[in-house]
Amino acid sequence: MDKKDYTTSALAAIGVSIGSVALLFLGMLYGGFVTMKLWNGIISPTFGLVQLNFFQAWGLDVFVSYLISGAKKSDEDSSLIYTFVRVIVATTAFWLIGILIMNFI
Repeated sequence: MDKKDYTTSALAAIGVSIGSVALLFLGMLYGGFVTMKLWNGIISPTFGLVQLNFFQAWGLDVFVSYLISGAKKSDEDSSLIYTFVRVIVATTAFWLIGILIMNFI
């Protein structure tokens, strides 16, 4: 492996690492936003609990994700983009179901 190939592979690894962290952070932000909207729209009016701000909802989302992540097997064969899209689609589906529920409360 010559110096040019090593530099290219090192830059590619750095790019993948930065991209992975960025996608992880975006997914967490989106999950926190959806958690805030659903909590404030369903849980708070139904049970008379306080409303959550974005950072509280973000923390709740990260905490619950941490609790349930131990039960799942990791998908080592799936790509990072596929995993990110799957998480975004699932979160959006829950949000849409929550919007339907909020219309009937």
